[in-house]
Amino acid sequence: MTSDELKKALSYISRETHLRTKSYRMLSDGVQGEFLQAFSMMLRPKNILEIGTFTGYATLSLSRGLRSGGVIDTIEIDDELTDVFSTAFKMAGQESIITHSGDAKDIIPTLDRVYDIVYIDANKREYALYYDLVFPKVSHGGYILVDNVIWSGKIFSQKKHLDWQTEAIIAFNEKIHNDSRVEVITLPIRDGLSLIKKR
Repeated sequence: MTSDELKKALSYISRETHLRTKSYRMLSDGVQGEFLQAFSMMLRPKNILEIGTFTGYATLSLSRGLRSGGVIDTIEIDDELTDVFSTAFKMAGQESIITHSGDAKDIIPTLDRVYDIVYIDANKREYALYYDLVFPKVSHGGYILVDNVIWSGKIFSQKKHLDWQTEAIIAFNEKIHNDSRVEVITLPIRDGLSLIKKR
């Protein structure tokens, strides 16, 4: 995959996402995409797992640093926009992406690879469950990246009664920061990105 092929494919994803869905805020932007590319290129992962493909922007960004012979397993429960990411992956000439359609809770236990990077950006109420399911599959020294952990600043709310998604993200943030098996840093990129390193 050349950088020009990647740029063309990412541009296609951005355009189609804005044209075809009202959920375009879910799309990784250029800054976050560049960070994911740089992170992947520094780490040079053998295998990557992504939970929440959406339209494939983060998937392709992460694939930039993939080692020869490595793969990305990406899981998406909503098949409405499958044609967008499938087309984009072909445009980029990226043949190392394996797409899985269905519920991540059912699919993760069936995967038998060890992953150097896991990227979580799916149902916020199930972040803690995804974390527990993928943890044994992460290589020692590997990373779990989790998006939307600031949640538009809602995690700082002083309200007594919060919506379920906000409560779930707050609980997840507390969970990982109290997990002695990992080192955690949260970057203020876009909506908050946690980098969790398995010791």
